[in-house]
Amino acid sequence: MTRRKILRKDGWLEIAINKLKEYSFVLDYNNKKLSPTPINNAWYLIRKQIAILISKYPMIIKLKKVVEDEKKDESEFVIGIDDGSIHVGIAIVQKCLTKNKVVFKGTIEQRKDVKKLMELRKGYRQYRRQHKRYRPARFNNRSSSKRKGKLAPTIKQKKQAILRVINQLNKWIDIHKIILEDVKIDIRALQEGKKLYKWQYQKSNRLDENLRIAILMRDNYTCQECGKRDCRLEAHHIVPRRLKGSNSIGNLITLCDKCHDKTKGKEEKFIVKYQNKIKGKNIRFDYAQHVMQGKYYLRKELSNIAELSLTIGSETANKRIDWGIKKSHSNDATVISGLIVNQNNCNIKDWIIKPMRRQSKAKYNKVEGFKHRDLVKYIKKSGEKYIGWITAMYPDKKQVNITTINGKILKRYGIKSCKLIWRFNKIYWL
Repeated sequence: MTRRKILRKDGWLEIAINKLKEYSFVLDYNNKKLSPTPINNAWYLIRKQIAILISKYPMIIKLKKVVEDEKKDESEFVIGIDDGSIHVGIAIVQKCLTKNKVVFKGTIEQRKDVKKLMELRKGYRQYRRQHKRYRPARFNNRSSSKRKGKLAPTIKQKKQAILRVINQLNKWIDIHKIILEDVKIDIRALQEGKKLYKWQYQKSNRLDENLRIAILMRDNYTCQECGKRDCRLEAHHIVPRRLKGSNSIGNLITLCDKCHDKTKGKEEKFIVKYQNKIKGKNIRFDYAQHVMQGKYYLRKELSNIAELSLTIGSETANKRIDWGIKKSHSNDATVISGLIVNQNNCNIKDWIIKPMRRQSKAKYNKVEGFKHRDLVKYIKKSGEKYIGWITAMYPDKKQVNITTINGKILKRYGIKSCKLIWRFNKIYWL
């Protein structure tokens, strides 16, 4: 918390400004990892030509001298990881002699296009197999498919994205310990909406074959839209399958064939109405399952980087409330580290981390000094500003496509109005 004085007609007014802290990673001349320093101090060292700038996002400086081990640094760096299917929270907390401080925190945004790309590649392969020459169908012939413990590529790439970020941070700071939140999700309890007894888990709740009959019996063999009984009745998914609707009783309702046809293509308009009618809800299990799958692979790889410990979600929630910290992915990771902090210590820059695909398939990679994936600022004539990365280039017209941080796509914008912020290197730090 900083304070600033402003001049008013009735005198000076002192106001409090809640300014976010930001730290810079520090290396010595021999690339030895030192304790982070505030960025203001880092820029001071650069101006005094004591250090040089290695990276701006995140900020890394390199001293022009070798730091000897005369004074032993008693502090330790613990990294907490809040694993998730779409967002992963990461935080580094420095354990000092007097108090703990958060020196880095961020949220990894996992890629969502991998499944689509895998299906596209599958289509290309099938087309090639069928049109190049006739070859009989072969099944179970790939050694990787028969390997025990094999992870699906869509799951494995999410775990590898976390490892890429941790390995990159480990090059700039000494990570002494990693604490990962253990994922133990009771899918059956989520489905039933309550905690079950042991004997209830032994009783099957699979209704795959008789699911339609169960829905008709619950709805008394009556269309829940028009009230007809003597007609063809069908089970309708309230939240459609294309929107990841679950195949469960809480997401199905009885409709006649005519009413069912009326909902096709516009199921979203009827979701609230039908859910209120049967007092049901759609529970997405895919996010929970994605986190649980591959967790042993992630643990094994993280243990090769530093000492690994596990914690549970209930402890994280209780500590976050006790310490008065707002809920977010990165703040949860801060709490997971196990080192006592407070809201003031968490008041630092929250990075958005985007691990990108390694290979760029852009047709043109360089136009007017700009490269594909460069982080740029585009300024309109009206003064409106956009920050994003270049996703496509058109050298003939000297135009580019820009995807902003907020996900907005700017198509064919003039490259002369772009200003380079930073050159892409494997991972976006925004």
